[in-house]
This record gives sequence, structure tokens and C-alpha cells, in this order.
Amino acid sequence: MRLPVSKAANARASTRARLAALWSGLHSVRFQVLAAMLGMMFAGLALSGTITFAISFNELESRVDQGLTDRARNVERLARASSADSAQPFAYRLRAAAADVEPGRHGVLALFVDGHLAWKVEGNPDNQVLPETLYRPIAAMSDPRAQVTGSVGADPDQIRITLLPVEVSGGSGTAFLVAGRDISDQQERILASIRTYAMVSGGALVVAGLVGGFLAGHLLRPLRRMRETTEIVSHVDLSQRVDVRGGASDVSQLARTFNTMLERIDDGVNEQRQFMDDVAHELLTPLTILCGHLELMSPSDPEDVAETRALLLDELARLQRLVDDLLLLGNARRPNFVSVQELDVARFTDEVMGKIRVLANRRWEIDEACGGVAVADPQLLTQALVQLAANAVKYTDDDGVIALGSRVEPGQPNEDGLPEYDTLAVWVRDTGQGIAAEDQVRIFSRFARVEAGRGAEGSGLGLAIVTAIAEAHGGKVTVTSALGQGSTFTVLIPLSQDRALL
Repeated sequence: MRLPVSKAANARASTRARLAALWSGLHSVRFQVLAAMLGMMFAGLALSGTITFAISFNELESRVDQGLTDRARNVERLARASSADSAQPFAYRLRAAAADVEPGRHGVLALFVDGHLAWKVEGNPDNQVLPETLYRPIAAMSDPRAQVTGSVGADPDQIRITLLPVEVSGGSGTAFLVAGRDISDQQERILASIRTYAMVSGGALVVAGLVGGFLAGHLLRPLRRMRETTEIVSHVDLSQRVDVRGGASDVSQLARTFNTMLERIDDGVNEQRQFMDDVAHELLTPLTILCGHLELMSPSDPEDVAETRALLLDELARLQRLVDDLLLLGNARRPNFVSVQELDVARFTDEVMGKIRVLANRRWEIDEACGGVAVADPQLLTQALVQLAANAVKYTDDDGVIALGSRVEPGQPNEDGLPEYDTLAVWVRDTGQGIAAEDQVRIFSRFARVEAGRGAEGSGLGLAIVTAIAEAHGGKVTVTSALGQGSTFTVLIPLSQDRALL
């Protein structure tokens, strides 16, 4: 019976899905960790078992060989200790001694003379250790000058023998005493131990696999959640986070770091969106002015053309300044934005004062000039101070004071009790209108303007640029102000090891 086409297609798709899931599972971190752990356990158990049982077999042979040697020498000693007046031949006395010593259930004692069996004493006549088929191999092993130990038989590891040269028949002829033992019973006990060890090891591997799989799944669960989260996260929705339920493992710490990274990305994207909205809003007004005046301009009226041209050039200049400021803010996060060099702070303060005093007719002063050499970017620092001075000019009357200053502020102990680095402070102080307390944080944002009492026009990027320059130096900008009492903007740059005051 053939399945309908749709059912057959669904069955094939289901099979492919299961195979894909199986293939994905085989390549998962959990499976690879578990396989590596079990592989190392198997290799360790196999190696230790092989070494242990190899040593056991070697010890068995050594122990049996020593016992056979002792038994053969005991037989010889007993035979020689018998009465010297006995008329019986030495070979007969050897057999009598062998009967007294007893070869044991799995042993045998025998005497070979000139390659032929003279006599033998089997421990178990019903199960002979030394059958006739082994006579020739044993005779071939003999050495009339020294004791020989080895294995004989169809299975060379089953029967161990020791050949001890002896003198019989009044010193004539070649004879050797044979002591042998079938060690198959002891080998079987070792093999049974190997089988038991293998079963116990297999069970241990199964238990370790189950426990290891559970633990690996538990420990790697944050990684799985990270993968699931990355599949959900997009540029539209960055609110997803990995659920980390306690734990101080490396994987849990990685998940927390991943969440922190997502938060930074989310903040950056939101900031970028807000920045683009602000830019679009700021560009809309001058573009509307440009389009409106161009539409209303009368080409046949030279005076109207001249007025429109002047107005458009002024708007284009404002657009150019806005674009330049935006480019500066965009480059502020680049690693090579700051180009530091040694800076004579007192001389730098005088040079900046020489540049800003031409901005307007005000009472320009230097509050304080710090001595010493710091490491900073003089051009960017000059730009920040010029921007602060330009703002001070906008909000200060003609008879107002604008002051410049610099000093080193000692570092205060932190939470750990360790002293922080000293800080280079450069500031611009004015006696202008001042800033309300509720506006002193907002003014550092891009395109932020204070309406009440500070109606001067501008792009709203000046203080944002100053903040970017300070942060690029590892510092910050602070403001101290009150309405009607002026303002003091201070750029603080930490004098760390790479920006130490010399």
C-alpha cells in the first residue's frame, strides 16, 4: 500500500527534521563535552586495567616459576639427603623424593635422561599436566649447564615448567628434573577479574554519562539561553536578556557578560536613534529655509536674488558648522581620536588666553596657572576651552568677567582606601546669567538648549563636544552655577600613569 503523496512528503520531511536534530545534537557543546569526558574516562579505565592485569599475569608467572624452582630443588635435596649407603640409583631416590614432596593437584614432577622420560609424578592422574606430546618440546628446551624456565603446550601461557640439571647413573648421561604446573585455573581467576572490572567500568561509564549529561546540561543552560536569545534579538528588539539563575561558574559569568553587552548595544542603538532624530530635526529647519527662499526668489529681481543669496550662504555656513560638529562627535569614540603629548600647563594656559580674549570685548582674567608638564592632546583641549569661552561670551554682558584657570587637585581615597590619581582641572569662569539647577545636567546632551534666560542661538552641540573631548582623555566636565551668579565649567583630566604630571 502506497502512502498518498502529501503523507509521504510529510514523512520524509519529518525524517529529515529528526536527522537534522540528531546531527545538531552531535555537534552541540553538551555532547562534545560529555563525549570528551567519557572518552577520557574510558581511556583512563582501559589503560589502568591493562597495566594492572598485565602486572597480575607477570606476577603470576614469577610466583609460579619461583614455586617450581623451589619444588625441584627440594626434590634434589631430599634425594641427596637419603642414605649414602643405599644401593638404589639416584634416579630412583629422586622419584621417591618427588612422591614425598607431592607436585600438587595442578602440578607434575618428572625426570628426563638423555632426552627420554625416566619417570613422572602427576598431581592428578586423570588430568595430566605433562602429556606425551610435550616430551620432545621439553627435551629440546633442556640445557645441561643451567636451569631453564618457560612455557610449553598448545597454549604457551597455560603450562609453566622449570628444568633443573641433575647428575644420575654415576655421573654419566644428561638428565634434568622437570617441575611443571598448569596455571589455567589461576589465569581464569584473573580473566574473571578482568570481566568483572570491565562490567563495573562499563556501569561506571553509563552512570557517569547520565550524571555528566545532566550536569553538562545544567551548566551549559546559560549558553543555550544565549543561543536562543541571539536568535530572537534583532535591531528592532534588543530587550531580550539571558535568564541567569545564580551560580558563579564561568558559563554563568559569560551569560551575565553577554547581558551586559546587550545592554550596551541597546543603549548605543537607542542613543543612535535619538541622535538621528535630533540630527533630522536640526537639519530640517535650515533645509526648509533654503527651499522656501529658493521657491520664493524672483530670478528677475536682482535685489531679491542678492538678499536670498546672502541668506542662503549664511544658512549653508550654519549647516557646515553643524556637520563639522557632528563629524567631531562621531570621531570622538575612535581610538586615535586623542593624540597626546607633553604639555606645559602654565604656558598652555597663557596660549589659550591669548586665543580666546579676541572673541569679544570682555574683562579677561587668569585665575590661576598650574606649573608642571602633563600628557594630553593640546589641540582638543584648546578646542574645548575655546568652546566654553564662546559660550561664556554669549551669556555675559560687555562688562562681565571671563576667567581661565588651571590647577592640580589631589586624589581622594576610594572605597578600598587607596588614593586615586591626581586630577588636572582647567576651567572657564564667567559672571553671566548663570544656569538653573534643573538645567545643569540637561545642557550636556546633544542639541540641548536652555530657553529661559539663555536664548542665544546655537547648534546645541558645544557642550556635547566638550564632554566628548574630556571623556576621550578619561575625564569629565562639571559645572557650578546659579541664576544671576555666573557659571564655572571645569574640565577634569585624571593624571594616571600614562598622563602623569611631570
